[in-house]
Amino acid sequence: MKKVIYAISFLHKDERVVVKPTSVGKFRVPVSEVVDGYLKTRMRSLTAMQIIEHDIIKNCDPTFYLSESGSERLRVFPGGDPTYLPAQSEGIAIKHDVANKIELPKVKKPKKRLDAPF
Repeated sequence: MKKVIYAISFLHKDERVVVKPTSVGKFRVPVSEVVDGYLKTRMRSLTAMQIIEHDIIKNCDPTFYLSESGSERLRVFPGGDPTYLPAQSEGIAIKHDVANKIELPKVKKPKKRLDAPF
């Protein structure tokens, strides 16, 4: 795993929660959804971009930890305004996700026969 972002923190119930990436570079966070009229919360592995686009987390002042010691931090939304995503924050999230992309085996496409009808 290439660490561009060492952790992401956000404010939840007046407490700062710090989430570190898994071995594949994704962040495990609880995600709630309504299923058959019931609210279900499950742990999901999300990419850095999915974290900062998450409806609840983006309103909880997310912060990137860019160094292992936590001394270098970047607030994702300066001023706490989630309606505008600065290019620097977006670029760091994309760089982290691309650096941790898992290579999938390439699937060979079947060759098209020339005598086959279109």
